[in-house]
Amino acid sequence: MNNYSIRNRLLTGMFLLLMVALIPPFYYFDSSLRTDILRDAKSRAVTYLNTVAWTTHENRFSNIHEFDAWLKDLSRYLNVRVTYIAEGQVVADTSVPYAKLTQLPSHADRPEVLTALEGKTGVEVRYSTTINKDLIYAAQAKQAHGVIPAGVLRVAIPASSASERLNRLEAGMIWVFIFTTFGTVLFGFLVTRPFLISIRRLASTAQSIGLGQYQRRIRTYPGTEFEPLVTAINDMAQNIEMHLRMVVDQKKRLEAVFDGMTEGVMVLDERGRIHSCNTALINMLNCLDGCEGRTVIEATMQPDLQQAVDDILGSPLPKNASLVLELPDSVYLAVNLVPFRDRQEARKMVLVFHDVSEREQLERVRRDFVANVSHELKTPLTSIKGYAETLIDAPDTPHSTAVKFLNTILRNADHMTKMVNSLLVLARSQHHKDSSQLAAIDGDAVVEQTVRDMMPAALEKNIVLQYNAEKKDVRVIADLDGLSEVLRNLIDNAIKYSPRDSTVSVGLHLRDGLASFSVRDEGSGIPVESQSRIFERFYRLENEESPVVKDGSAGLGLAICRRIIRSYGGDIWVESPIHSDTNTGAAFIFTLKKALQS
Repeated sequence: MNNYSIRNRLLTGMFLLLMVALIPPFYYFDSSLRTDILRDAKSRAVTYLNTVAWTTHENRFSNIHEFDAWLKDLSRYLNVRVTYIAEGQVVADTSVPYAKLTQLPSHADRPEVLTALEGKTGVEVRYSTTINKDLIYAAQAKQAHGVIPAGVLRVAIPASSASERLNRLEAGMIWVFIFTTFGTVLFGFLVTRPFLISIRRLASTAQSIGLGQYQRRIRTYPGTEFEPLVTAINDMAQNIEMHLRMVVDQKKRLEAVFDGMTEGVMVLDERGRIHSCNTALINMLNCLDGCEGRTVIEATMQPDLQQAVDDILGSPLPKNASLVLELPDSVYLAVNLVPFRDRQEARKMVLVFHDVSEREQLERVRRDFVANVSHELKTPLTSIKGYAETLIDAPDTPHSTAVKFLNTILRNADHMTKMVNSLLVLARSQHHKDSSQLAAIDGDAVVEQTVRDMMPAALEKNIVLQYNAEKKDVRVIADLDGLSEVLRNLIDNAIKYSPRDSTVSVGLHLRDGLASFSVRDEGSGIPVESQSRIFERFYRLENEESPVVKDGSAGLGLAICRRIIRSYGGDIWVESPIHSDTNTGAAFIFTLKKALQS
């Protein structure tokens, strides 16, 4: 009701008053009349029943057909329907020809018949399917009399006359109600119209003052009840006009300073809640609906920063502080916290955020790269050195043993070569991010060529390598060498992880305007806890069923795939398991943008 206009409230109240005043009497009289008329009709039906029963008892009939004809004559005089039922079957009925009585269904389950068989007079009102009318039935049990067997005598009189009288009465009362309601609403509308016009003028003047026309004043109003409101609005307009210029100037200066800074700035009030922040900080924290009024932890989701703020505000001798925050998506912010006091000696704080993501990421990449490369090179170098020293120190080593040592040295050298080549590919994918170097290439042709190239590796394990394309000549925005490298890595991993005599499926489909490439295998699958890490550099999946470390893998293949696909503006992910019955299999899927058809 708070959003309803005064007119709507008045009209609604008048309408509800009419409902209360008219509906209960209408319901009472309708119910009373309906009950009285129905009771009278039922009484007449019982009277007719007694009359027919007495008349039947006073006559003798030679057969049932004569009895049926006699009932039909009597029905025309009394204007009622008479039925005689013996053992559930109708043997006489004034509304049905005698020859068709045998076609009538059993009446043994009729409510009035069941009541009559209990020794009572049964009275029931219902719709007759025989004559298609609402009837009032009255029935009583009869003893055998001459040719008339023992059964139930039933009379029926139309109930439509009573219903028609009630319907006419209801229609009349409804029309009275409609006209009364319409007249009341029209009267209320006309009466409230001048009052609402005055209120709209008052609201229009107040709105103009709120929009900056402070010279306007409210002179007329609809009643004395509005005088305090009018006085308050006029005084408010005068005060606002006097102080607005100063407030606007201060606000503009503050906005100019805040928005002109590349660093994020946050001002906290004495309660530790955000009083204001600049555009740079909103972009850093992705606060689409603003940060004002929130606590620091609500805006940044950083408990360490909230703890630092609480320590400074709660300290008797606060000092400046600084810390580095790590946000999602590898975003790092250096924060300087500076407390101050306002004119009321309330302790507040200014936080300045500097984006140091690039510096931190480069440092972390450098540390990780050095650690990972050192770890990956140490093992094969140690093995090469050990076997080489063994061959030097033991020149008389048997030929078979020497060949075995040399094969080990060669295998470790191949591993180092493969890792160095992977690092070079990864470096190229990181430094070639210019989308102008990409072109429209035939993705279907690249997949077919890669599948043919990988077929010998699949045949070594008796693996069926198949390719299914939803559509031929699917052109995508990519680089030929990069896309081939991604497909080769994914298919090679699928063959490597799949058991012998299995199937590796490569697919190309169209999905939501993108080209979707997929490589599916029937291997042991990828654990859920590893699915978020398999695209990291140097991360290798090791388990008893698929020990891939021994083949010289450096753990860079999927990292290269992700880097290349993302440089094309696409996405890559894994789904596992893909066979719910055996809880096995994995599917690597990546999408690329389709090239516009020329």
